[in-house]
Amino acid sequence: MCPNKLKMEHEKNCSANYTGPSGGMEVAGVKKVFQQSEELHNVRYVGYLGDGDSKAFNEVVKDNPYGDVVISKLECIGHIQKRMGSRLRRLKTSLKGKILCDGKSISGKNRLTDGAIDRLQNYFGLAIRQNLDSVENMRRAIWAIYFHTLSTNETPNHGLCPAGADSWCKYRKGLITGEKYNHSNSLPTAIMDEIKPIFKDLAQQDLLKKCLHGRTQNPNESLHNVIWSRIPKTVFVGIYTLHFGVFDAISTFNEGNVTKCLVLQLLGLSAGHNTVEAMKRLDRERLRSADCKFKNITKEAMQQKRGVKRKLLLENEEDPDNPSYGDDLF
Repeated sequence: MCPNKLKMEHEKNCSANYTGPSGGMEVAGVKKVFQQSEELHNVRYVGYLGDGDSKAFNEVVKDNPYGDVVISKLECIGHIQKRMGSRLRRLKTSLKGKILCDGKSISGKNRLTDGAIDRLQNYFGLAIRQNLDSVENMRRAIWAIYFHTLSTNETPNHGLCPAGADSWCKYRKGLITGEKYNHSNSLPTAIMDEIKPIFKDLAQQDLLKKCLHGRTQNPNESLHNVIWSRIPKTVFVGIYTLHFGVFDAISTFNEGNVTKCLVLQLLGLSAGHNTVEAMKRLDRERLRSADCKFKNITKEAMQQKRGVKRKLLLENEEDPDNPSYGDDLF
C-alpha cells in the first residue's frame, strides 16, 4: 500500500481528539469544558477551583467563553494549607547549618522540628476552615497561631487568641478555669522571626478571599484515584478503553459497584444472584476500609507515611535536574 493510502486509511480510522504537546492537554480539556457548558448543561461556571498552577485558568479567562461574565479563581483550601508546610520545610532546608541570632541552628530539640511544622500547618488549615465567614477573622486566627507559638511563660502573647472556657488556647482557657498553662510547644523568637515572612505571605487578603468558599479538590482527587486504578497513567490505552474506564469509574464513584448490575440490565442481560452479592460485598468492603482510615492507629500510620513522602519530595526539590511540583511554586 502506498504512503498516501496508508495516511488516508489512518485518518479515516484515527480516534485522536487532541494534537499538540502533552503539557497542553489539561489546558485544552479545561477550555473545552467551559466552551460546552452552556450548550450541554445550560450552565456557566463562574468559579474556577484549582491548585497553585494558574496556567489553565489564565487560558480560560483569555478564551472568554461567556462574554462579559467574569470567572473567578478559587483556591483549594487543602493546597493552601500545604503551602504553609512546604514553605516551612524549604526554609528549614535553606537555613541548614546557619547560626541564628540566638546562637543556635534552626533545627534540633525545641526548635523547628518536623512535628512543629506539622502542627503549624494543621493549625493554619483550621484557622481558614473555621472562619469562612470573614477574611478578617481568618487573618486574625492565622496571626493568633503565630503569636501563640511565640509566647512563653515569661512573655505570653495571647491577645489574638479566642477567649472563653471553650477556647482552643489553653492559656486563655486557663484564665477562666484557673488552670495554669505551661508553654511547652513555643518556639524561640529567633525562629519565629525567620518564619514571620511566610505568615505574612499566606495571610494576605487577596489569597484568603479565594478560600471563603470552603471547598477542596479532595473529591476530584478521589475520583482520579478510582479512574487510575482502572486505567493507570503509566499505561497507554486507546480512546475507547479510556472512555470505558472513565465511565465505569464515575458510575462506581457515584453509586458503588452495584451499578455494574444496572448496566447489564440496560444491555438486556440479567445479573445473577452471586454477581449482585459480590458487588454488594465490594461496596461494603469499601465503606469498611474508609471507616477504618479514620481510626487513630490508621491516622498515625498515614501521618508517618506522609512524613516520609514529604521528605522525599523535599530531597527532589533540592535536585535541579529533578524538579517536582510544589504547592507554592506557581
